[in-house]
Amino acid sequence: MSRLIVLILLAVVVIGGLYFLSTVPHETPARTIEVDVQQGGNAS
Repeated sequence: MSRLIVLILLAVVVIGGLYFLSTVPHETPARTIEVDVQQGGNAS
């Protein structure tokens, strides 16, 4: 009976850890944004 409780607790900890890791924000790769620039705009 004691082993069953330990097994259940271990499963809860593993599932909780996986859930926590899935909610942590991940690094996203940078994207280059290319925009056409008009000549002679507000440059002084």
